[in-house]
Parts: sequence; structure tokens; C-alpha cells
Amino acid sequence: MGRYSFKNPKARRSFILGILALVLIAGLAMGAVLLPRACGSSKATSPSGQGTGDVGEQAYGVAIHTALVKKGLPGRPGKARQVKYIVIHETANTAAGADAKSHADFLCSGGEGTTSWHYTVDQDEIYHHIPDDEVAYHASTAEGNQYGIGVELCVNSDGNFEKTFDNAAKLTAKLLRAHGLEISAVRQHADFTDKNCPMTIRDAGRWQEFLTRVQSYLDQAE
Repeated sequence: MGRYSFKNPKARRSFILGILALVLIAGLAMGAVLLPRACGSSKATSPSGQGTGDVGEQAYGVAIHTALVKKGLPGRPGKARQVKYIVIHETANTAAGADAKSHADFLCSGGEGTTSWHYTVDQDEIYHHIPDDEVAYHASTAEGNQYGIGVELCVNSDGNFEKTFDNAAKLTAKLLRAHGLEISAVRQHADFTDKNCPMTIRDAGRWQEFLTRVQSYLDQAE
């Protein structure tokens, strides 16, 4: 019956298990090659995008998770720039489950071409997608994109927008501090285009309330 004809059942079983183990190892190795991660570090990082280890970064107690879009994808052109604005948006995605992590996964998988932004905020946490000192295409104009950090607030139907609103104010205050900016640097997407964004905040007449909330955190020690 050929070279590997084993009369001893134990020997035959050991041989088969060994072959299966080799096949499994080879398969995992191929998977690592064929299925590369789309995101960079998933560790928490500082607002500059530099890792801070396992301690984790926070904005007034709200966790900031970093899942950077991979360099080379259209949404991360890798262009260095100076930061002058914090630009507030809303995702306009009311689907249940459309939280900050789901938007991070979306961007890391390639998103919608060049459209991207720096942070997404929900009721519980914040995800960081593009380093602050790199351009992202979110503000509809060259100036907004070149100089603005894009912050998206989730509006998913199963989320708590009041908590998202507060968490976004905390992040905005942290970013103003990190980049040495005044409250006047906080802008709406609508300041750069005719799009009604952030729509929920604008339609409810809450923009000044948002700025006041940001200033209240600026006045506190983080």
C-alpha cells in the first residue's frame, strides 16, 4: 500500500494529525498575507496620533480609541498641515448600531473614496481615524480640509444624542488645548459650505449651547 501504510492505528493517527497541523499552519500563514489589517494601531493615542502605550488616552474621562486608516487608502492622503479649526459634523446615519466603532470600521475598510474625518463620537466613546496633523477630506472646501480637524457626532437611533453632544464638547475642548486654539476656532461644517451640518444641533438652535459647553470644559482642568 505504499510507503505510508501503517499497520499500527496509533502510528497512523499520529501521522494524520501531523499532516493536518501542517495544513492549518500553512493556511493561517496564507491568511495573514491575503487578509492584511486595514487599520493601523488600535491602541489609544494622543491627539497628535502618537502612541501612548496601554494606559489609554481620554477626553475628560471619555475613552479615545485609535484605529488609524491605513496610509495609501484614498481617505488618508498623508498630507501634513497646520491645524487652525475644529470642524463639527454629524454623521447623518440614523441606522441602529451606527456608532463610533462602526464608522471606524467603515473608514478602515476603505469608506467612500476620499471622504474621511479625524474623529467619531458616540454616547460612550471616541474613535480616532486620521492623525490630527494630516489632511482629511470632510469640510467641502480646500481651507476647511487643509486646516480643520473633522469631528463627527453619531446620530444613530439607538444612541443617546445628549451624551454624544456632551462627549463631543469634551473632545473639542481637549483638541483646542492640544493645538493651542481659542473657542473661536470651533466651526460648523456649514461655515465652509451650504450643507446643513451639524443638522440636529443647527435645527434645534443649539450651536451656542455647544460652544458654551466646550468653554465650560476648557475652564476645567482635565
